[in-house]
Amino acid sequence: MELNPTMFLPTLPEQEHDKKVWKSQIAKVLKEQIAESTDEDLSIPTSPPEIEVISHAAPDLHMLKLMDAFDNSAEGIGQVFESIIQQTGLTGDQFFAQLQPMDGDLATIQNFNCLRNQRAPSSVPEYCMNNIVFQLGASHTLWNISSAIFSHHIGDPSNMLDCGAWQHLEALGFAAHKAIQKKDFTLMVNQMERIFEALLCYCLMVKLDLNLGKLGEERLKLPANRWNSTVDEVYDSYCTSRARRDAVEAKNTKLSNTLLLLHDFSTVVEAKQSMKAGDVGRLMLIWKKWSFMCQSLNGLTHYATYLPRSVLLLDCILPLSMRKYLRHNLLISPSGRADHFLPKDNWLEIQNYWLKHFFNKGGQGTQVEQLQNIYSLNIFTVSIS
Repeated sequence: MELNPTMFLPTLPEQEHDKKVWKSQIAKVLKEQIAESTDEDLSIPTSPPEIEVISHAAPDLHMLKLMDAFDNSAEGIGQVFESIIQQTGLTGDQFFAQLQPMDGDLATIQNFNCLRNQRAPSSVPEYCMNNIVFQLGASHTLWNISSAIFSHHIGDPSNMLDCGAWQHLEALGFAAHKAIQKKDFTLMVNQMERIFEALLCYCLMVKLDLNLGKLGEERLKLPANRWNSTVDEVYDSYCTSRARRDAVEAKNTKLSNTLLLLHDFSTVVEAKQSMKAGDVGRLMLIWKKWSFMCQSLNGLTHYATYLPRSVLLLDCILPLSMRKYLRHNLLISPSGRADHFLPKDNWLEIQNYWLKHFFNKGGQGTQVEQLQNIYSLNIFTVSIS
């Protein structure tokens, strides 16, 4: 199979969908902050159209016993496989004779590939491990790429003339030096969403000729045609590639950087919302965009290789049934409710939090054996309730 960059470029229907995503984001801010439509049926909706929504039926989950293995090493990966075989009751032949899809962060996938490369070439399944397929965790992908995008746009808080994203954070009442924290990626993504919505709100106010004094608890009433024309004007003026190109040609650096920030933050917001909605089709479109963006963003050297590989596997290379299975394996709805989806790696992080909580709060007498034999096997009792 010949690979070329056009595989990552959007098709005409995908370009039209991207346009609808932008307009739904603008309409959402318009509805929440400024105005209401007098006829919602004829107005541009606040949610983008669905592409591939997975079932929200509650999954049947079983937690394996906490494993004691080396961290961030190929040897640790081997210990994990041995523990899985022992706990599931499978023989080595049975385990390596079946497809074993697994999720992991980028470091885990790199360690596994290192271990597999050391054993290649081999005709023995236990050695070549070709039956094991690692997928990038959707949450870790969102967190790491969002962090790189935010770092790219944050600017220099020590320079008051700098117009980076830190200025917007300060205006929204959040300290810029606390913006990018490795221990709270969820807060960072939420901050990016607030900055994005604040900028769209300002763009809408410009088109509606409003000032802050006119914004109050009572929102304006707009007819459907005015609602749609306002959204279209904001999209054409600030959200298109032509608008960004015109800003560069006019040598308006501040406007150009702001429009680039809008574009990049829009992908983060759409990725977050598509995962919550359980729409893996929308998520794949964002991953295609990020496959290009990773090539130039600092700190994403390995994602620049692994993310395009994942996109090609899930979109082109694998058989149709396998693509669907692995795509639908990215997200789950633990509560069984629609629009309450979580990436599987995020769900696992929640379980890890509770295990760490019991270990840290259980006193000095807490033993690892208790976490393995008692707490880890019954952790759903706490996390789900």
